[in-house]
Amino acid sequence: MAQRNILLMLPVFCLISCQSKKAADLNTALLDAERAAFNIIVGKDGPNERKLKCFIDGDFKCARQAVDEKELAFNQIINKIEVVETSNIEYGNDLKKAAINYYDALKQLEIADRREIALQQLSQDKTITTQLRDSIIVKQGQLLNQKLEMRKFINKKENKLAEIQKQFKLAKHLN
Repeated sequence: MAQRNILLMLPVFCLISCQSKKAADLNTALLDAERAAFNIIVGKDGPNERKLKCFIDGDFKCARQAVDEKELAFNQIINKIEVVETSNIEYGNDLKKAAINYYDALKQLEIADRREIALQQLSQDKTITTQLRDSIIVKQGQLLNQKLEMRKFINKKENKLAEIQKQFKLAKHLN
C-alpha cells in the first residue's frame, strides 16, 4: 500500500517541479529582457548612445543604422519572451503577454527616432525654403507630442506588467 501511494505521488511531484522550473525560466527570461532593454536605451556604447553620437555629428545614416540596431535588439527580446513555455503556470500567460506588450510599446517609441532623424536631416538642408523649414519645425513639435503620448502609453503597460509580475512572484514564491 505504501509503495502504491509513493507511485501515485511521483507524477504529482514531477508536475509541481516542472511548473516551478517553467516559472523560474519565465522569471529569468523577464530579468534578461529588462537588462537587455536597459543596455539598449542607456547602456554605454549601446545603440541609443551610438544614435545620439551620430545625431550630434550630423551623420544621419549612422543614426538610422543605430535605430535599426535598436529595433533588432527589441525584436530579439520579444522573441525570447515569446518562446518561453507558460502553459499551466499561474499568471504565466498573462505575464508573458504583458511583457511582450510592454517591450513592443517601448520598441515603437525607440524606432520613432527614425522620423526625428529624417526631420532633422531635412531641416539642415540649406536649399529648403523658409516655409518648408517652418513646416518641419511644426512636424518636430507634433512628433514630440506623439512621443509624450507614447511614453504615457508605455507607463500604463509598465504598470500592468509590474502588477502581474508581483502577483506571479507571490504565487510562485520568487524574488
